[in-house]
Amino acid sequence: MVSLISLQRGWNQFFFTTTDASMLGIFRFIMGIIFLLNGLSLVEDFYYWYGVGNDSLVPLVDSLNFYTDPRINLFKVLPPKIASAGLILFSYIVFSFFVMIGYKTKLSTAILFILIVSLQNRNYAILNSGDTVMRCLLFAMIWAPCGNCYSVDASHARKAGRRLKKTIPLLGIRLIQIQFAIVYLSTALFKFNGGDWVDGTAVYYTSRLENFQRLVIPVLFDHLSLIRFMTWFALFTEFAMGTLVWIKELRIWVLLAGVLLHIGIELTMSIGFFEWVMFAGYIVFLKGSDIKQLSLLYSRLRDKIFFESESLNPAP
Repeated sequence: MVSLISLQRGWNQFFFTTTDASMLGIFRFIMGIIFLLNGLSLVEDFYYWYGVGNDSLVPLVDSLNFYTDPRINLFKVLPPKIASAGLILFSYIVFSFFVMIGYKTKLSTAILFILIVSLQNRNYAILNSGDTVMRCLLFAMIWAPCGNCYSVDASHARKAGRRLKKTIPLLGIRLIQIQFAIVYLSTALFKFNGGDWVDGTAVYYTSRLENFQRLVIPVLFDHLSLIRFMTWFALFTEFAMGTLVWIKELRIWVLLAGVLLHIGIELTMSIGFFEWVMFAGYIVFLKGSDIKQLSLLYSRLRDKIFFESESLNPAP
C-alpha cells in the first residue's frame, strides 16, 4: 500500500526538484517567434478583423456584447476608435518580440497575455484551436522563469555582475507540461466518444474539408486500410501524449510519434499556428539525457542508411 509519506515524496519530487533552464529558454524563444508571426499575420486584414464600423467582420459593439461574463479586454477600456485597435495590435507585436528575446521577460509575458486575450475577445470569429493553446500556454509561461537562459535579461544580469539561475524548480515547467497533456488527453477522450474515430474513418472526412486543405494526397486518403491506420495512429498518439509521455522510458518514442502526427497535419491541413505551437511544446518535455538519446538514435539511423547505400552502390 502506498503511504502518505511516499505520496508526499513523489509530489515534491515531481513539482519541486530542480532542472536545467536551457530548454525553457529555447521554448520561450520559439514561442516568441510564433507570437510575433501571429501578430504580423493579422496586419494585412487589420481593418476587416478589428475595425470599429459595420464593415468589419464582427462590429465592435457586437463583440463587446457577445460575452456576458467578465473578461480581459482592452477594447472595453480604450476609446472605440481604429487607433485603439492599432495600438493593441502594435503592442502585441512589440511585446511578442520582447518575449522572444527575453527582455523584461516576466513583465513582457504578462502584458502579452493581456494583449492576446484582448485581441481574441475582440474577434472570436477567426479563432482556431491554435489560438486557444497559445493563450493557455502564455498564461502558464508567466509563472515560469523563462528568461533565465538565452535572453537579454540573462545578458544584462551577467554584465551587472550577477547571474540568473540556470538551475530552476520544476514547477513552472510542470505547469506547461500539464497544460499540454490536458490538451491531448481531453482531445483523445472527446474523440473516443465519436463513432468516426473509433471505427477508423475520421481521417477520410477531415481530408475532405476543402476550407482546411493544403496538400491533397488522393492516393493516401482513398484507401480504407490507410485511413484506418492514420485515424487510430492519431487517436493513440494523442492519448499517449496525455498519459505515456510521463513515463521516462517511453517519452522519446511518444514525442517522435507526436512529431510524425503533426507533420502530417501541417502538410495536409491549414489550421493556423496550431502545429507550430505543439512542436514548440515538445521542447519542455526534453532533458539533456533525452537530447543525447535522440542524437544517438539519429547517428544509428544515419549510419544504417549510409551503410546500406554503400552496400547497394559499392565503390568501383
